[in-house]
This record gives sequence, structure tokens and C-alpha cells, in this order.
Amino acid sequence: MRPYILKRQDNAIAVINLTEDGSIQDYKLFENKASLAPLHNPDSTDWLKKWWARRAVPIFQGHIRQMLVDKDLLGPEDYLAKNLGLSLTDYYWISPVDSGLRWKDVNLFENNFHNDINIENDEPDAPDGIPHYTPNSSLQGTLEKCWTIRNGKRGMIKGNRDALSQECFNEIIATKLHELQGFSNHTTYRLLEIHGKPYQYGCFSELFTSTKAELISAYDIVTSKKKKTDTNTYEHFISVCNEHGLSENELRPFLEYQIMTDFILSGRDRHLSNIAVLRDADTLKFIQPAPIYDSGKSMFVNDSVPDNDKDMLKIATESFSGTELGLLSLVKDRSLVDITKVPDPAFIKDLYSLDTNMTESRINAIILGYERKLDLFARWQKGEDLKAITFGFHTRRNTSSLGDIFV
Repeated sequence: MRPYILKRQDNAIAVINLTEDGSIQDYKLFENKASLAPLHNPDSTDWLKKWWARRAVPIFQGHIRQMLVDKDLLGPEDYLAKNLGLSLTDYYWISPVDSGLRWKDVNLFENNFHNDINIENDEPDAPDGIPHYTPNSSLQGTLEKCWTIRNGKRGMIKGNRDALSQECFNEIIATKLHELQGFSNHTTYRLLEIHGKPYQYGCFSELFTSTKAELISAYDIVTSKKKKTDTNTYEHFISVCNEHGLSENELRPFLEYQIMTDFILSGRDRHLSNIAVLRDADTLKFIQPAPIYDSGKSMFVNDSVPDNDKDMLKIATESFSGTELGLLSLVKDRSLVDITKVPDPAFIKDLYSLDTNMTESRINAIILGYERKLDLFARWQKGEDLKAITFGFHTRRNTSSLGDIFV
């Protein structure tokens, strides 16, 4: 066994013993430290083991499996332990017992880190004199991605799942939509040319956490307190956030805007780890909803485009509801999105056309699906019951151009 101290910055929370593969064998919380621990269900007896396992990079993300083999690591949790559990989203880490390490020595918000995975040029950056710690060992999601430092700015480079660049293009489309709406609480993505990969483009976004604000996922929030049987997960999330200092008057409009813009883009991956809040480093109070991020799995990516309204409204989602119509039913203020301020189909077509692997027929099918979605949203916004829809649509266009979409 390998003994460590779980810490939040320099505050000791628990003694943990790790097995050879990096998983937690057992642990003991220090007295009166529960409030500093990662948000969790206090009734769970093995919450810390589960939290640690979830923190490790998924084995099916990008080429992680092969990278672990190349590094002679026993698995994702071993990779996580070798990097002290460090992250760029919060302040938790593990310190070897009696190591004397302090937060200022290891935190990745202020110290340089190794780009042991470099999607941009496929050549890991490992300058001399930097401890071999990386935040990639705790990076979540299945898409190929990595943390990096570009021109002094910490941020994330995202790739794609196959030879097409569409998921990263979709992040650009989402960015454009929020900019046109004048909605500031979103993550800005910019295109990058990628070399040495099957796909031609990736995207880059700057870090939105800091030494002052950390990220808490909706999943951790909703599971931290038992839900009442007569309350749905959506209302439970809002209620728990309110208990932690985030006003319902601020959170609910944000969630409703997010639901509506996801509908327009046919975003189907707004699961509870793609929704989050920012928490104050010192007071532990929830400050605000985290900027909207991870909109790549939208615009019918890796899927056929429904050719009629009825099938269009059957798109399944991973979120507070399993369907788009179920999510729309949660919205109370339909006016939060201006349907006249959306990315023009010509902008989307020009963007997709940058990728020589995308066929014109596929691009045209996506554009028609997008136009159908705009029409459905406009009709719903005017009060029409989408459940009764069968066929019929018209197109809607706005003037736009590609503009400055690159880093």
C-alpha cells in the first residue's frame, strides 16, 4: 500500500492508502474536515473511492489506453496517482505522507505542467526543470483532448472522434450562437489546424477556472443530497444550488437558455457532467453557473439527419430529461432566446466546407436539419404544441460571415 494525504489546497482532509494500480484501498477522514471534502453523499460509505475512480481519465478517451501501456502504467488511477490527482478544475490533490509538498509547489493553475499529450502537433512538450505533473490524468470525457499552455494561457485543445472535424466545428457554431445572442456566460472556442491526426481541425478554449473559483459538476451536486420522491432531478439541482448560495433567479434563466440553445443546435450530450457551477475558493459558496461548454455532440454529428418534423422531435438526449421535448417542458420563459439572432446557414456551410473530408451532400443535409430545427423552435416559442406536429417547415436566414474563428 502507498499512504497519501488527500488535501484541498494545504488543508488535510483524509489519509488514504492506494493499491499498486492506484485505486483507493481504504481511507480515514480527519475530524471536522467533511465540509472541505469533495461534495458527496454523506450516507455513502465508499464515496471517496468512487470519487477517485471518476476523477481518473476514462480509459476510452482518445488514445489513453495505448498511452498507459507506453508509460508502463497499470491503469487510469495509477496515472492519476503518479500526477498526485492534480486537476485544472478544482483544488484537490494527494500528497505522499511526509513529502513536505505544498499547494504552491504543485498546483497547475500557477506552475507549468507537462504536455504529455499534445493533440496540436502530436509531439509532447516536456521542458527541462518542470516536475512531471500533468492535468491530463484527471481530464474527463471520451473525446480526444488535452490541456496545454498557449502563449501563456492555460486551456484545452479538443479533437474529434473520427476523420471528420465536425465536433470541433460545432463548438465554433455554439460560440457564434451565444455571441449573436449577446450571452456572455459561455466558453469561447476557436479553431486550430491539427497535424498528424485523421481529422484536420481541432479547437482551443481558455481555462475558466482559477485559484479563486473551482468547478462543481451538476452530477456531484444532485448526488450530494437525497432527492425528494415528488421532485424531479432538475428542480432538485436548482434547490441544492440555492442551499449553497446560488440564487434560483440566476440559475433558472441560465438553464432555460441552455436548454433552448441546445435544442436549436440539436445538442444531445448535456449530461450532468456537462453542466456545472463555479464555487468560491475561500467561502465554498456557489458563485454562478459555469460557462456553457462541451457542445460538440450536436448538429447530428455521427448520426442521420431526420427528414421530417416528427422524427426530428424524437432526438434522444442525456440530461435532465431523455428527450428534447421533455427538456423544453422545463422552460418557463421562452423569450430568453432571440430566434432572429442565430448563425446563418451560409456560415455553417462555409465552416463545414473547410474540412475536405466532409461531403457536400452531408453538409447540405445538416443545413436542412438545422433550418427545420429553427422553424420548430420558432413555432414552439409562439406557443405551438410540438407534440402535435407531423410535417411542414420553412427556412429562416440571417446575414453572417465566418469572421475571426481561429486562435
